Amino acid sequence: MPPNTLILGGLWYCLRPSLIPTSSARHFRTWKPSERHNLPPVPTASISLPPTEPHPSTGRTGREDVPKPSDVEPKFTDPPLDQQDSSQPEEYRDPLRDASATTVDHTWISRSRNRISKVYRWIISKSKPKRTDFLEGKLEKVAGKTYDLKNTMYILHVLVRYRHIRPDVRHYRALIIANCDPVHGSADQVRALLGEMEPNGIPLDSATLHAALKALAVHPDYLVRENVLQTLRDRWLSLSPDGWHWVVAGLVRQNQFELALDHIAQMRMKNIPVQNWLHGLIIYNLCEIEDFDEVLRQMDSRLQQGYDISLDLWHYVLDAASEAPHRKLTRYVWRRMVELGYLRPAYGTCRNVLTAAGREGDVLLAASVFRYLEDIGIPRGLEDYEAMAEAHLMSGNLYSALEVLCTMHKCGIALEKSSTRSVLTFMIMTRAAPRDAWNILKQLKLAGYDIPFDCANVVIEFCENKALYDPSIVDEAVTLYKEFYSLCPSGASASTYNSLISMCRRAFRRDAAMFIIKEMSALNVMPRDETFEDIILMCLERNNFRSAYHYSQDFMERGGRLSKDAAVQMRDKCSASTDQFAIGLQDHPLVRRELKSSDGDEGNQERKQVSTRMRQPSRLMANPSRPREKREAQAVRRARHNIRRARRRIEVSRETRITMNKERRRRKRRVEAFKRLVRTKKWADCKTDGRIPEDQMKASNDRADSGESTSRDSAGSIDSGEKAS
Repeated sequence: MPPNTLILGGLWYCLRPSLIPTSSARHFRTWKPSERHNLPPVPTASISLPPTEPHPSTGRTGREDVPKPSDVEPKFTDPPLDQQDSSQPEEYRDPLRDASATTVDHTWISRSRNRISKVYRWIISKSKPKRTDFLEGKLEKVAGKTYDLKNTMYILHVLVRYRHIRPDVRHYRALIIANCDPVHGSADQVRALLGEMEPNGIPLDSATLHAALKALAVHPDYLVRENVLQTLRDRWLSLSPDGWHWVVAGLVRQNQFELALDHIAQMRMKNIPVQNWLHGLIIYNLCEIEDFDEVLRQMDSRLQQGYDISLDLWHYVLDAASEAPHRKLTRYVWRRMVELGYLRPAYGTCRNVLTAAGREGDVLLAASVFRYLEDIGIPRGLEDYEAMAEAHLMSGNLYSALEVLCTMHKCGIALEKSSTRSVLTFMIMTRAAPRDAWNILKQLKLAGYDIPFDCANVVIEFCENKALYDPSIVDEAVTLYKEFYSLCPSGASASTYNSLISMCRRAFRRDAAMFIIKEMSALNVMPRDETFEDIILMCLERNNFRSAYHYSQDFMERGGRLSKDAAVQMRDKCSASTDQFAIGLQDHPLVRRELKSSDGDEGNQERKQVSTRMRQPSRLMANPSRPREKREAQAVRRARHNIRRARRRIEVSRETRITMNKERRRRKRRVEAFKRLVRTKKWADCKTDGRIPEDQMKASNDRADSGESTSRDSAGSIDSGEKAS
């Protein structure tokens, strides 16, 4: 019985690509344009072709004489070795002047005469002829050490075209390694060269495949790299340590950091040491994407394995981590390098470290930065002290934060308003008591510190913020103000009085406000615009229009200007009053100036609405049956009625309007009830108390009898409505 024949179909080849005899050639095959259909041809470099300009994949503009896809296939124009003329001398003539050169060579030489390199001229010079073995060594040196693709192709051009050396695996390997050239190399050329080798009987060995991985580390291409790795696996070839490094470098260049870190972990499991250049490449790229947690893990693992890290890398990591900021990594680098004296960062880096320590509340790190600045002789500035105070506040120590601010004042650095913002925010967030902060300032006063004005004023500002939901804080704020001059020698300023008057206004404490105003007058403190606004609005809230008017006059004489919100509030509060001072405040220049500027934009919208209404015909104009004079007279009467109604609404107070509306509704209900009684014949039982004359009552009775039949249905509905109500 004949044995069963195993038929290898397409499915077998898909599942087991190693069964294909030339599987590697399939990976790197250079397809012709007719076979690729929709895929565009890839310009590649062949050994038998002259050098080309930078490849398009490098971002440079390519030369016009890039070889066509049809020329990609290897062209071995050399005669066989047994047919070569052995009498031919070792040194060949200059191909630029050789009349026996081919037409294609003449065409290329005529285009490239001005661009020919010095190396090429040195190779073909007559005065110093070069031996073939010397050119082979020069090829290996230029391709493997300098990574100069153009000069490598010049040497190969001389060897293949004029020395008649048949291309071998070492030539392809040299050209593949030369594609590490960052300017002229490309992954497409590597793929094309790998595809040329096996169809022409040149085997793909491990060194050539590793050379391709090295070139792909500079010009990464995921598909070509996977094909190379698959070829190594199919041939049971192991990946060398250098190959692992080049694979990881290519993954990092393509921003595939997860795969790169996974390969690094596999290298550690295989006891393959990671070189410094690869570790630095990973750290630099991780810092660029701000993955500082992974940077900390990688650097700590590197140090635990006993490797050294360059100072440049430490500098870069400290700058990036402090600028981010990332406290853990910043503290790690500072403790290991700066405190031990191995690293001396610049002042800008120290400021970034202080900022990172302040945001996270790391007091020890901030104190270490202060000691380092003192050791190198750099004076500490305003921002440094503010960051130190913020670090103490984030750790919950208000006493130390105020002590740092007092120390800054003692060193001659003036506090700014921003210096105490962190203190105010801390007291608001922790709901601290104003008296506790004031007692801390007293303790610092007893300790010999001069209390700056901003530290004392921030407690008053905290009372102002607390008065929004606790009006009783006004009494405590006034008590603290009475102790202000004993605590702070410079005394209070206009901002302090403005905060006190503002909280008195919110708490409706007129007596406390008058006390503060008298204090300002006695101490000749010039009030601010906000102070005048609070005083005027406080007078208007108590219907003291006369005092508000006088304060407005004083404010105008001082050249002040109201805010838009204050002007609107003054207008609204004075519009409901008939007092002469209230009317004067409505027409006051301060109010009119601000309202005119604020209503400018609204006026444009109103004019647009008016113009739109004017385009639409009104009900009077739409009725052509009425005479024109009658329509105009009715429109005038309606306009006058609206004006009188608006004036009446402005001149009458709110309480009077409510009383008038109630009386009008009461009269309306009385008339409607009388009509219902007339319709149901029950009006005779109603006692008019002399309000309706008897003749009118008789006339109403006659009208009711005559209209009884016509109003029975409506009367029944009203009765049902009364019962329902």
